[in-house]
Amino acid sequence: MRCLGLLLLCVFNFVSAQDEGEILHAKRHKYDPNYRVNYFDKMIFKLDLNGDVDNYTIPNLNTTSYSESKFIPNQKTKLRLSFDYKFLGLFVSFSPDFFSNNETTYGKTKTLDLSFKFFYNDRLRQEVEYKKIKGFYLEHFDELVPIDLYPNLEIKTIGGKTFYILNNNFSYRAFENMTERQIRNAGSFIPSIGYYFNTLKSRRIDESEKSLIKVKSFDAILQYGYMYNFVLGKKWFTTLGFHPGIGLNNSKSYFYEEMIKRQTVLKSTNLNINFDVNFSLGYNNKNLFSGVKVNYKDYQYDSAKTAELINSKLFLDFFIGYRFNENKKIKKAFELFEKKIF
Repeated sequence: MRCLGLLLLCVFNFVSAQDEGEILHAKRHKYDPNYRVNYFDKMIFKLDLNGDVDNYTIPNLNTTSYSESKFIPNQKTKLRLSFDYKFLGLFVSFSPDFFSNNETTYGKTKTLDLSFKFFYNDRLRQEVEYKKIKGFYLEHFDELVPIDLYPNLEIKTIGGKTFYILNNNFSYRAFENMTERQIRNAGSFIPSIGYYFNTLKSRRIDESEKSLIKVKSFDAILQYGYMYNFVLGKKWFTTLGFHPGIGLNNSKSYFYEEMIKRQTVLKSTNLNINFDVNFSLGYNNKNLFSGVKVNYKDYQYDSAKTAELINSKLFLDFFIGYRFNENKKIKKAFELFEKKIF
């Protein structure tokens, strides 16, 4: 009985220390702990299986005025591995070969996404990403036309997004990376600005027609969104979000005509009307979590001359993850970094 009493006492002290830590964290960041639980003492690993793969629309690939060409990668599914701890999130995405279609018909595509996401403070969030895709095929509406392969066509994107969460009691982390749990319904307006530099390079020169050899573009996107977390019992949740906005696109498309040995440049600066829609449904236990997300992005440019390297898409994301106890050495390194930076 004495041993049992000591064991219960240890458990009580451990739980009390956790509760005290959560209260201090909430007080420091000025939110009500009755709305959010932060897993600041957990190291979180997550695996995603998603269809977040881009198609790219390029104007005037051929000599026909205002025609459009859609380049499609031979990858429909990505694997994403992520690590989150305290204020920082690291992500890497890639498409394994076994997710590809017939490479003889559609060619081979290589993809790589790298990103990190962090909070300047509890409500100001920063995202930075690098994306590289090489190997596309050209979509033809006429099924009798053979598929045209562009194995050396390469597109790179470097960009980021900064946004601010207006409501302290809304947990964006509970939606994005599961480093928190929303324990009472809450929503928030979320203004944001995104900025993306894109480059396209092609080593292919067609002798009989105008060839696209390079595209450089920049997109700036302003959005004012709203998200709401619904708590469905003790362990289930769902999130809805809508983010309308306006954007500016500036692009230069470089073409080469082999027959006359001449390079031409098509310049354009255009507005786009855009919106994003988010939906998620998931299970969130103390350590184990999983679920599904649906994301839709719509970008409508006001000119057919725009090289759409950021475009409309709909994709699903299935995820599963686990929260592990923090490592003492990593904890010490993060705390030292936090004191110097924040």
